[in-house]
Amino acid sequence: MLGHTLCVASRPWCLTRDSDNGVGPCVDQRAALANAAKPDAIISIHADGGPPSGRGFHVNYSSPPLTDIQGAPTLQLATTMRDALIASGLPESNYIGGQGLYGRADLAGLNLAQYPAVLVELGNMKNADDAAQMESSDGRAKYAAAVTEGLTNYLSGRAPSH
Repeated sequence: MLGHTLCVASRPWCLTRDSDNGVGPCVDQRAALANAAKPDAIISIHADGGPPSGRGFHVNYSSPPLTDIQGAPTLQLATTMRDALIASGLPESNYIGGQGLYGRADLAGLNLAQYPAVLVELGNMKNADDAAQMESSDGRAKYAAAVTEGLTNYLSGRAPSH
């Protein structure tokens, strides 16, 4: 499972990659594509490569925020996404961040976002239990349902931005 960025707007959503082949556009280009869509939310979906003993998801957000939109609106998206992942039964990361959240200053895609944006590490590819879940169709369906629920909950809690 490689990284994909999902932009959600009132009009149809977009993906910055159509497959897991190659590395896709650079993060600056992904951010520009996402911003050009004028989305209600940007969700970058990944799987981490942490220590083999580390397990669980974490939701990254820009911290410290570089713009107002990266402040409270983005933290609300991160928290809502985290809550949906927990509600689905997915474990929070036991090796990075805290309580399923991880504020980062070093992720260009988040720092360049002009709309609420998070990068969700759904699990750790180097952990046997996480890897098995990510490789199974039932596990992928569980991740997809949880991310969808998080996004739905976030969007229903605020007025559309356009």
